[in-house]
Amino acid sequence: MIERTLFHIAFSNDWGRQMRFITGPRQSGKTTLAKLKLKKERVERLYYLWDSRSVRNRYKENELFFTQDANLSKNKSWVCFDEIHKMPKWKNILKGIYDQTEQDYRFIVTGSAKFNISRMAGDSLSGRYFTFHLFPLCLGELKNAKRLAKDNPKNASDFIKQRLDHRGGGKEYLSSLLEYGGFPEPFLRQSKKFHRKWSEDYLDRVINEDIGSMTRIIDKEYLYDLYRLLPEMVGSPVSQQSLASHLELSVPTIKNYLKRLADFYLAFKISPYSKNIKRSLLKASKIYLYDWTRIKDQAKRFENYVACEIQTLIHFWMEVSGEKYSLFYVRNKEKQETDFLILKENKPWCLLEAKYSDSVVAGHHHDISFALGGIPLVQVCREEGVALAQKKNIFRISASQLF
Repeated sequence: MIERTLFHIAFSNDWGRQMRFITGPRQSGKTTLAKLKLKKERVERLYYLWDSRSVRNRYKENELFFTQDANLSKNKSWVCFDEIHKMPKWKNILKGIYDQTEQDYRFIVTGSAKFNISRMAGDSLSGRYFTFHLFPLCLGELKNAKRLAKDNPKNASDFIKQRLDHRGGGKEYLSSLLEYGGFPEPFLRQSKKFHRKWSEDYLDRVINEDIGSMTRIIDKEYLYDLYRLLPEMVGSPVSQQSLASHLELSVPTIKNYLKRLADFYLAFKISPYSKNIKRSLLKASKIYLYDWTRIKDQAKRFENYVACEIQTLIHFWMEVSGEKYSLFYVRNKEKQETDFLILKENKPWCLLEAKYSDSVVAGHHHDISFALGGIPLVQVCREEGVALAQKKNIFRISASQLF
């Protein structure tokens, strides 16, 4: 079993009585993570899948049904409710259970859709939970999950210099991630045949079972068509107008479909950043996939992988520190761009450019870095053995070393 960084973050005593909401893509390991916690606490029987009719029936008979399975002598038992967000008025259900039992139980709530998709689901749970995100495997947790859980960089320069000095492994892990993706089952199998079958079945389950059961989208075939267009568009701003024309749908419909793909963790967007950038031009967002193996072009696949690594890291940092991080890209009127800009507390913190092969950092990246206050710029490449400072605050480093 692969040790997950989020285990050390989400189940820290720092978070007190609050429920732990764990969300992320289907089959990213949320159930395994929750069951591992229950096993360590010796309360494996307190796992309840709300997709199961028997669990729903037990709840209808007794709101606090899980207490019948608990060891009364055990202090503050952990309980897991999996996929409860598919229930009508699930927030009311959780609120009622939590308010009556918070002194004796700790709750894990897992789901493969963002918990905010049902805004009309009932009473607010404000103050009763913390949300944590479990994304596909990243390189750092494969190398040392517990160490990654302690990472909380104070500034970008120190973080990068630490990575420049780091000589840990990771080459083999990186090759496997790029080949088989970050979802645990195909990653562990290391079989191309298994991966191909898994990938197609995965898309069917998310669109038909998850999106189909929790949204009002009737003609789901358009979602398949839209999703299958996205791999070719990775790395470039995506025009909703163009997608609408191609699929013969309205722009509002395309916008809604893209949002649903994000809500159910099939894709995520990175918006353009313009503040403080001279000659900046607001463009459409870029779209990246959580399953980067669907992208045939190796350079685009690598860029998508880098996007996922950064997305995962900044969520770890937010969930460890409580500080706010966000991810953008930068593009000017000359159509020159830097792939990724990390903001910390809404201020530019670090720029990153993904390159399949190492090369001298292009001049426009220097200009963008200067315009943003001279923040560090990292050019991360697939090529191995690269770790150098090109000039002050301008770095080139291999992905296997940076991540």
